[in-house]
Order: sequence, then C-alpha cells, then structure tokens
Amino acid sequence: MSKANLKETFEVECRHGAFYTGGNIQWNANAEYLFCQKGDTVSMLSMSKGSVISSLGITEADQQEDTINCFALCNEDTGIITYHKSGLFKLWDWKTSKLTKLWKSIHKGPVMRITLSNNDVLMASGGSDGTVRLWDLQHHACTHSLRGIQGVISILEFHPNREKSLLFGAGDNTKIYGWDIATGQEKIILSGHFSKVTSLNFHENGNYLVSSGRDRVLILWDILTGTSIRVLPVYEGIEGTFIIPAKCLPAFIKSRKSDGIYIASAGEKGVVKIWEMTTGKQIYVQDDSLVPPAKEEGGLSITHLLYNSIHNIFAVVSVDHNIIIHSLELFECKKQLVGYSDEILDVAYLGDNDSHLAIATNSCEIKLYEILSMNCQLLCGHTDSVLALATTLANVNLLVSSAKDNSVRVWLLDKETSRMSCIGHAVRHTASISSVAISQTSLKFFSTVAQDSCLKLWELPNNLELHDQALSLNTSCTILAHQKEINCVTISPNDKLIATASQDKTAKLWSTENLELLGVFHGHRRGVWCVRFSPIDQVLLTTSADCTMKLWSLTELNCLKTFEGHESSVLRGEFLSRGMQLITSGGDGLLKLWNIKTSECVSTLHQHESHVWTLAVTKDQKHIISGGSDSLLVIWRDVTEERKARAASEKAQLVLEEQKLANLLKAEQLQTALQLALKLERPSQVLKIVEAILKKGYHEFAEIIKELKPFRKESLLRCAVTWNMNSRNSHAAQAVISALITEIGMQELQTSDLFSTLEVMIPYTDRHFKRSGNCPSFGSSMTQTELLQELANECRYDKMVRPPGVINETDPIRIYTRAFIYTIKSNMAKTLQFDVHLMLQFRYLDKRLKFADIAPYLTQIYGGQNAHEMIWTPTVYVANERTSAVMGNGVKDLLISISSYGTVMLNTRLETTLNCGLRLEKFPFDVQECPLVFESWTHNVDDMVLDWDEYPIVIADNLYLTEYKLVDTWVNRSGVSYTPSQHHYAGNFSSINITFKLAREMGFFMMDYYVPSILIVVVSWVSFWLHQDASAPRIVLGTNTILAFMTLASKVENSLPKVSYIKASEIWFLGCTIFLFAAMVEFAFVNTIYRRKKNVPLKKVNSKYILKSTLTPRLARKQFQKNTTGLERSRSWSSLDNANTNNEQDFTSQNYLTVHSFPSTINIPSVRIEEDKDPDYSVGSITTIDSTPPVTKPFSRRPTLAKLHNFTTMTPQQIAQWIDKRSRIVFPVSFIIFNVFYWSFIWI
Repeated sequence: MSKANLKETFEVECRHGAFYTGGNIQWNANAEYLFCQKGDTVSMLSMSKGSVISSLGITEADQQEDTINCFALCNEDTGIITYHKSGLFKLWDWKTSKLTKLWKSIHKGPVMRITLSNNDVLMASGGSDGTVRLWDLQHHACTHSLRGIQGVISILEFHPNREKSLLFGAGDNTKIYGWDIATGQEKIILSGHFSKVTSLNFHENGNYLVSSGRDRVLILWDILTGTSIRVLPVYEGIEGTFIIPAKCLPAFIKSRKSDGIYIASAGEKGVVKIWEMTTGKQIYVQDDSLVPPAKEEGGLSITHLLYNSIHNIFAVVSVDHNIIIHSLELFECKKQLVGYSDEILDVAYLGDNDSHLAIATNSCEIKLYEILSMNCQLLCGHTDSVLALATTLANVNLLVSSAKDNSVRVWLLDKETSRMSCIGHAVRHTASISSVAISQTSLKFFSTVAQDSCLKLWELPNNLELHDQALSLNTSCTILAHQKEINCVTISPNDKLIATASQDKTAKLWSTENLELLGVFHGHRRGVWCVRFSPIDQVLLTTSADCTMKLWSLTELNCLKTFEGHESSVLRGEFLSRGMQLITSGGDGLLKLWNIKTSECVSTLHQHESHVWTLAVTKDQKHIISGGSDSLLVIWRDVTEERKARAASEKAQLVLEEQKLANLLKAEQLQTALQLALKLERPSQVLKIVEAILKKGYHEFAEIIKELKPFRKESLLRCAVTWNMNSRNSHAAQAVISALITEIGMQELQTSDLFSTLEVMIPYTDRHFKRSGNCPSFGSSMTQTELLQELANECRYDKMVRPPGVINETDPIRIYTRAFIYTIKSNMAKTLQFDVHLMLQFRYLDKRLKFADIAPYLTQIYGGQNAHEMIWTPTVYVANERTSAVMGNGVKDLLISISSYGTVMLNTRLETTLNCGLRLEKFPFDVQECPLVFESWTHNVDDMVLDWDEYPIVIADNLYLTEYKLVDTWVNRSGVSYTPSQHHYAGNFSSINITFKLAREMGFFMMDYYVPSILIVVVSWVSFWLHQDASAPRIVLGTNTILAFMTLASKVENSLPKVSYIKASEIWFLGCTIFLFAAMVEFAFVNTIYRRKKNVPLKKVNSKYILKSTLTPRLARKQFQKNTTGLERSRSWSSLDNANTNNEQDFTSQNYLTVHSFPSTINIPSVRIEEDKDPDYSVGSITTIDSTPPVTKPFSRRPTLAKLHNFTTMTPQQIAQWIDKRSRIVFPVSFIIFNVFYWSFIWI
C-alpha cells in the first residue's frame, strides 16, 4: 500500500453517550426534541437522529459543577427553566443554548418540582420545605407563598383553563391542594389517596381531574365540587398517566363512549393499560411490552409516561433509563432510546453495509442500534452481564454473544424486519465467558474462552436461516489453555489458526483441527488483553497491561516489533490499511494510530475519560467506533483525504488572495485591500494600508472604517490594540480606536472579549497621551546637552524602540561597523585564546534625532556615557568572548556623535579575551585563523542587521606579535538561528566577524629545536667509527645523545595543550628518536657479533648472505658442511674461483684464508696461499704472515670442493667491521630521506 493511502487522522462524526440518568424528562410541543435530565446538565435529544445535539446547564463562567435538581420546559417552546443545587433558577434559550436570566430561590431547602402556566407568565416551585411559591417571570419575583402541603412536594400542575386560575399540588401528606393563583388562597383539598401522588391529569372540559398514586388506585375528581367520582383499583403502583382524547383511541378499541374519560397508566408491572374512568373498566392491556416488571413488589419498572397529541405517540421511560416510543394508534414500538448504558464492554457491526451496531454493556441485555437513526432494540436472553460479541464476514447477520451467566447465544438478524432473534444457546463453561470468535471464511465453528482457563471449539450447523427451532450447540473440542483466566480469543482469516491471550502474560497459537498447541509467545511483563491476526501477513498482534503492543511472527514465533506510547494498559488493538497500520485503545482513554513500518504513532485521539474497552472497524475502514467505561460511544471518521484536499485548496486560495492583495496595493485600491488584508489576518499589511489611508485624510479613513462589516471591525480593533503597544505605531492605532469608539459606545460593535481588549489598550494609550501632552518645545538657542535632552525626551523619543528603517519604517535598521585594531596579544599555546585591544565604531541613522531644522547652527552633538543612556544604541556582544558578556560591561572609553540629519556614530574601546580553536597538525609551522565575532543580542534580522563599513578594518602600524605574525585579515557577515529558550530570544540574529590569519614565527623553533636535534642525531653516528669492541665509549655516546634529545623535546611539548591528534613536531620527535635508538641497536648487534667465536660460512660475499648467515649461523654451517663432504674437517677452504689475477694485493683483498682459533699459548702464524694460474690444477705455496720472515713452501693440490661450490667463510670480527662500514652510509642517507619527506609535508 502506498504511503498516500495510509490513514493520518480521524475526526468525531458523532458521540452517543449517557443523556438521561434519572429525574425529569419532557419533550417539546411537536415531539421533535426530548429534554432529559443528566446530572448537572439537561440533554437536548433529537428524536430523528437519536443523538444529543446540545446540553444546557453549564456556562463557560461556571467554575464548578452545579447539579440540576429539576427543570420545566416552557409551553411556548421559547425556553427552559432549571433549578440548581446552588439555589439558582436559570432561564435558557434552548434553541441557542444561551443563558438569558438567573435569579435566586427563596426556598429554605432545595426545589423538587417546577411547573409553568400555559402562557409562561407564572412559574410555581415546590420545595422540600413543604411550601409552594408563585413567581412572576416577567419580573422574576415571588408573588405568593402557598402553604398547606406537608413534606416534600411531589407534584405541581396548573389548571389548563386560565379562567379557573388554579394551581394543584401534592406532597408527602397524600392530599391534593388547589390554590387560587390570583390571591394565593387555598380553595380545594382533595383527600382520597393513602400514598404518594405521582400524577395529575385534567380532562379536556376542565371539570375533571384524574390522579394516580403508589397506593395502586386511580381517582376521578370533580373539580367543581371537590369530591371523588370514582376510585379505581389498578393493583399496581402507578408512576405515570395521561388522558387520551376519545378521537385518539387506538383503532382496535371498538367500544368507546363519546363522553367517556379514557386514561393510560403504567407502573411497576411494566405494561401500559387503558382505562375508562366513568365505568371503571380496563379496556386494553399491552401484551408486547419491552419493559420488564419490577423485581420486587413495590419496586419501579416504568418511571414516566409521556404523551404527545400532535403525533399521537407516547413514551415509556423505564427504571433502566430506556425510552421507548410507541404509536398510540397501533401500540407498536417506533423507536427505542437508551439513556444510560453504563460501561460499554464490546461492540460489533452487523448487517449489510454495517447498518446495525450491537453493544454489550454491564447489563444482561444486548443493545442493537440502527446506525442511521440510532433506534435501539433490546436483545433479552442472558441472565447476567454480557461480556463479548462476535460477528463474521461469512454471514453479516450472525451474532454470537457470551456473558457472565456462563452461556453463549447465537443471534440472527432478519433482513426484512431488521429484528434480531436468538436461534440457539448453550452452557458448557464453568465460569464467565470472556471472549468469543467466529470462523471467517465459513460458518462451521466458533470458539470461546472463559475465566475457567478453558478454550472450547463449538460446531455450527449449515443453513442457519432455515432452522425454525432453537439450535442445539455442542462443543467439538475443549482444552485447558492457560494457567490463568483467558481474556481474548481470535481466529485467523483462513480459519486454520486460533490465538488466545491470558492474564498469565502469554499468548498461545492453536490449530483449529484438534486444538493442538503450535506455539507460545513470551515477552509481555503483565497480562495480555487482546490478540489479533493480520489480514495480510503471517503476523500476530498482542496488547498488554504492560502498556506495550507486540507483533509476532507466526512462522518463527519471535517478536518482530514492540510499540510503546500508551501510559496505561493497552486494552484493544485492530489492524488497518491492509495490515500496514494499527489502531489501539488504552486505559487512559486514548486511541492511537500507528504505522507499523516506522513504529510511529501517527495520531492520538481523545474523547473518552476512562478505559476504552472496545474498538470496531467498518468493512471499508472509513469509520471506527470506540466504547468505554464512561458510557460513551464515539464514531470516528477517516478525514485524511479530506484534510489533504482542504489544505491544498487553502494553500492555493491563499496564494491567489496574496497576489490579489499585492495587485490592490499597487493599484492603490486601499479600501478593498484593507478588507482583504483583514481577511488574511496580516497585521503588518493592515498597518501599512491604514497609514496610507490616513495620509489622504482622517475623514476618508473614518468613512472606510464605517463601511466595514462588524467582524472585520473586530479584527481591525485587535490589530489596533497590538499596534498601540509600540509608540511608533501609536498614531495609526489611535486613529482606528477613535473611528470605532463611537460604535463601541453605542453598543453597535459588540464582541465577546471587548472588555478585556479595551482593558489591555488603556495603559498604553495613557502613556502615549502623557508623552504627547507634556512634550516641551524646542528653544531658539540651546546647547548640545539641552538639545540632546529635548530630542531624547520620552514624549517624542522611546529609547526602547529601535529606529525606523531608512526607506520603510518597518525595514530593519542597518548598523555599519568599523574596527580599529591596536594590539593583539597571543597566549594561545596553552590557553587557546588571544587578547585583542580594539576600538569599535557603529554608524547608523536614527531619524528621530534629526535636528537640522531645529538647530541649524549646530552640525554635530557629542556625548559620552550620558548620551548613551538617553538614546537607543545597538546591543552587540562578542559571541566568542571567553566570558560572554553584553557589550558595555567591558567599556573603557565611550564617545557618541550625532549629525544634524540623525546619523549616530558610536565609538567604544574594548579589550577582550577571545577563544580560538587551534589546529596544531603542522606545529610549529602552523597557520591559525582566529575569528572575532560580533552578534546582535536582542534584535533579530527583522529589526536590526549588522554590516561592515566600506573600510571595515584599520590595523595599527606598530602592531607587533611575539609568537605569531599577522598574515591577513578579512571580514564577513552571516545570520545565527536560535530556538526559543529561557536564555535567548528566538529567530535569526545578525552576525559579523573579523578573521585574523596568524602564522607562527618559526625561527625560535628552528634554532632551538630542529637544528640541535639534527646535530644530536649526527653525533650519534660517531659510534660507527669507534672500534667494535669499544663498549664503554659507544654506550656513553648513545645514551647521552638520547637523553639530550629527550630533554630538548620536552621543553617544546610542555608549552602546548594536549590534543587528540599527532602534530608535526611529534612526527619529528618520533623520527629522530628512531634514528638515535637505531644507532644504539646497531652497536648492540655489532658488539654481539664481534664476540662470537665461530666463523660464518658464506655462499656469496654480499649484504644478503652476510646478514642471513650472521643471523642464522647454525643453518649456514650445516649447509656448508653438506657441500664439503669428503674434505678434511681440520682445514677450512676458501673459494678462490673468482681470483682472476696474480697480483698479490688484489688476491688478498678479494679472498681470505680463515684459520680456526684454538685456545693455546702457542702463536700460530697466519698463512697466505699463493695459487697457480692453472684454474684446474695449481701448485701454490703457504706463506706465513707475521713478524718472522715469510717461508714459502711449494705444494700441489687437486681442484677444491670449495671452489666448485663457491663458498667463503668470514670471522665475526670481519662481519662486525663490515656492518659498521655500511652503517656509516645507510644512516645518513636514511636521515636525509626522512628530512625530504618531512619538510615536503610541512611546506606542501
């Protein structure tokens, strides 16, 4: 599914909550609206829609709830009067829901009954103090206090005939009293009842009265004589009656008398009966009443009986707050309304196109609503509270319910009559059945779970519509599923899997074939409330009391995602948008919409006050219904596409109107432009238009204002109040207020917040008046100080307001800046900061200080700190100062000059310590760029912009730095963005900066570090010319050079801060250290070789074989012995194969005879072998090489194996000398190469 099709938000389409919780109930004259008492409000219910359209009784000014004791509807449908616990009578216009009048009651206790006369001129109130008071509603004054009744007043009725001027009432003493409302005198006392009188009804001729009571009788009275004509026993306590005109009697009543008195009664038996009072006969008894009888004798069943003669209907109000509307003609039920549902535990959509809604409350009755009219049908059958409901797409008319009575019932909706009936029930569980689910693809089975921890699978027969008799429901499989009570069960879309959720913190997966356990989902820390299968993916959703929701893989049985966001238990969850989204409800009364892919909560919906127990989604997923413990049923509508379309339309319309406004301003059609700017709510544009109109004259301005519509005037007034807070805009603001003040005084302009709006305006207006009224005039000849004082007088100058822009007053003021640099003191090596001593010069134009016309004899005004305190100056601070302080705290010298045209020049000297983030990679050959940043403190770029002057920086000629040299300086400007916080204003603030480019003076480091370190490294090479066995001098030389270099390097490193990267000086230190250490290692190696005793055989005389044989002498000797098998082991042969000359000097320089050394006191002379020229067979001689004369002995020999195999041997001393000779070359050459690379890195 594309992102565009994901849902983003829902809006409340309608709310169906409790609208009647007991007390008075009335409907208006044409029965279009029903007024029901609900706590501290009176709910106004639309009979056609079946929903509350408004509530009366509470105003915005009420700080606390004020419970309504009783109310009475005006007979002329003009208003309603309520009496409150606070002792106040309130008159409401119920059509507008506005309070029109209130007055204090003078009863000594609460008022229990209110009634009004036919013409709504008089009101009678009966209190718990036993008094009845008459009130004149025109003056809201009590005219009479009527006495006689004892106890609480239970009934009050005016005689419908005005000529009679009678008021009847009854109380605890069971007598009916009649008073003359003109005189207040008691005229009639009717005695006959022996219990509370519950109703009084007058016959249409005005001579007869019918009363009912809980003494189980109806009495017909003759008002003229004050006697009873007939006492009719009805054998039940009567709570409501009404007289039926003979012409309105039901059609099925054939026997009727033209002069008969017919009355309908209802009471504790729950049925409506019709009586003929003159004969005392019962002529009809309701046989299909929907109200159950009272549970005990003397209890309540029907509490009110209302009649409307216009539509010939009557309403029965039950003790369960259900209202049932009947047609009197046929006595059929037309509509059922539920006034109070208590907690809503579950809901389910039924019927084609989700036309019906079944609701389970903590009642034994299921309430079935028609969505369009909210007409309710009560489904009776369960004997305890219904807990769960289930429906299926396989048959949208099927409903399965479970309850606390351990039973499950199957219901079927008749499409033609829209009536639902129970077609089967069964009891198999041993505890309350908490959840039920029906198979989705077929009607083969359903499953239930209960608090007995069992999961049951039930079979459903085929063709449910054809079964005339009650179904026999049987379980096909039962299993003990969990360790604790089970909260929820659900069936997968393909009917192959069942999932359960339990208070044991787990959810389990079962097979529908034999209830085989397929997997257990562990992970929640508290009980799991709900479990649902994804309609698309193999994913399971669980919601838990640990405030989380989890998605589980059905294949891997692992947790895929965890959603967190609710602050209390997550009670219910459903998939939306083809499994791409979730809707969840919690114990905190919130609904949350989630995107599964991003785990993001898209929207939070809040309408409920407490636990939201249930959610239901329509098939098209355009509506969601939620119900909770607050007895509130909310239908939510998906408005994602509507809002997107509306936003796009509004954006396009806004662009068009803004363009239209610009065109109107350009065409100078100011009146039309003013209206459009007010419509777009552009206060700045409105101000410009008002100022432009005022330039044409105040009279024209007043005429334009007068032609504005009232709501546009309200908008203009609010704009004027905002402008009035700024003295610069006070003229336009006062002009608007002046133009509107007449209409305000004549109450032609009235707004809900007019008083508070004007109250805000008063102090600023007073300040502007004082400023303009007490403003002194300029003298003819004034000194600079006097002129500045007059220019900056608060009557004409507000130093807290920045100067206007140069072209347009609303443009930001531009501050041109110059910096004169005197000294720069760098101490950056250790502290990463430097000191700058400079003078700053700010130049800007303040038109309010122009004095060219006032004092032409002056060209400049000079001042110091005193002038700074009198005028507006820019607030600028050094942003990278070590201790960020507002500029001015560090001021040493201050000079201000003001030109005759208002140009202000502010000069200040400043010495500041700045932070500079050094980059020391190439230390000590580094180049640093250190900024000096100036930033606006209180004014953002809409009000003030910092800029550099034409010549922004002036450097002192004698500027000298000890460690660095100033290479270059440059300036730039930028803006800094801030978010609102307690430390700073919000917005973009202007910023300018100077950047100093500083290059380090390297002469000190070259002479004090680099040159000495080079000499130390060179001195370390002297050891290569010392004898290999001279250990003492070579060790002393090596250690001294290393210690000298370490001491030299430590001085440089101690002067720098510690950084996390390597510096160029450290690279030099590491390289020199390696060379010094390598010289010591070379000595140790040579000395070790020199002290060896055995010769080293060499295959060739070159560096490779010398080093290889030296490092692995044993391996070399083994190879040598292998190649010299058969020779005498006491003699060492030399390879003379390469001797190509007879020259003795060349021969001895290229070939060596090695003689083994033996520990002896005998001097064995060295010998030299002279070889014959014959390369194959030679005759030579052995010559001794010592102090004795050489003795040459000729000899002959065969070709040697040494020659054949090209081997040579060297003594350890010779090898040591050979290594020293080559070190004299290798070390200098390597050091030169290191220097080439190092200095190339430094300078490139």
